Amino acid sequence: MRQRKRSNVVDRPVDDIDLSLLRALQADARAPISTLSQAAGVSRATAYARLAQMRETGVIHSLTVCVDPQSVGLTLAAFLLLKTSPDPLKPAWTSISSQLSAIPEVEYAADIAGEFDLLILARLRDTEHLRSFIDVDVRRVPGVAATRTLLVLHEVHQRSLILPAQTSGAPH
Repeated sequence: MRQRKRSNVVDRPVDDIDLSLLRALQADARAPISTLSQAAGVSRATAYARLAQMRETGVIHSLTVCVDPQSVGLTLAAFLLLKTSPDPLKPAWTSISSQLSAIPEVEYAADIAGEFDLLILARLRDTEHLRSFIDVDVRRVPGVAATRTLLVLHEVHQRSLILPAQTSGAPH
């Protein structure tokens, strides 16, 4: 899984100005600094400084393109629940999750609590691709003991990021 790199900068809590900047970036990651500063109700210099600080502390770890999977031929989405081997000689689940995250079809991977140990979201072309993905990629990762596959029939809503509500009367 992608780990955030944090610097030696002292962390400070994200405040309403930061949230306003993040909301403006969420609406348009290519927005000019004048638009971002106006959305947050701060000067351009303050907006620059806040954005730089959020990048440095890992609050913002990337600005990227969000691609519609269907448009590029990935018409099937599946969640896979994985159990790891209780054998102490097998790799630890953290090792397994990092191996799974490196597979190109894996959009998301997480260590979870409960009956299963790991959850992954995979984007695939079709059911044959899914079969191959499970048999060739997932089941061959050392330490994966069992899988359960849940097919996504319809995606209702997809967000690039979720932000908390603002705490005061700062601009929206």
